Order: sequence, then C-alpha cells, then structure tokens
Amino acid sequence: MHLSALLARRNIPAYVYRLPNGVVVSVFAGLLAHVDRVIWWAIPDLTGTRDKPLTTFAHTTEAAAGRLAEHYDQLRSVPLGELVGKGLITPVAAALLDDNEVHRDVVPV
Repeated sequence: MHLSALLARRNIPAYVYRLPNGVVVSVFAGLLAHVDRVIWWAIPDLTGTRDKPLTTFAHTTEAAAGRLAEHYDQLRSVPLGELVGKGLITPVAAALLDDNEVHRDVVPV
C-alpha cells in the first residue's frame, strides 16, 4: 500500500510531490519523507540533546507509516511557532531535496 494512504488511515494528511530527483511525502512542516530504495526522513530534535536532526529510515511503507505517525504526533504536541522559533523546523527541509543526492528506483508512495 502507498505511504500516503497508510498515513491517511491514521488521519494524518500527507502530500506527495514527484520531483526530478525522486519523490517526497510531506507529512508536517519539517517532516518530509524521501522515497528511494528506502524511505528516510529527518526528525527534529525536540529534546535539545543533538546538534542536528536525526536521520532515520524504514525499508517498508508500513514501517515508515508507523514511525512517521509517532514523529507526527510528537511534532504536533509542540506549538508550530515554538518549533520555528527554536529553529527545529523550517518550511523547506533542504537536506531532503539536495540535488547532489543519487536517487534510484522509487518505491510506491
């Protein structure tokens, strides 16, 4: 099943963008899942213990949907203004849209 459909089953809006260098699924401001041979995303550090976001991945759409749902709930628990004000999220996650990345076979989103 497609990642966006699995997230929709959890009442999480997800938008799919097909880009020249791959597919990105936007789950929440600052939470973009990049789809390649694996599905990977960066998690903003809400605890203040890391210097940068944690990049994580899943090999299946089911696993990605479950973990993205957890991260979505964590981000939604913090006011958007606070997330932006602390620099934890930005409108565009530039690291996920890097033109220098090598993208291969795209899995269903």
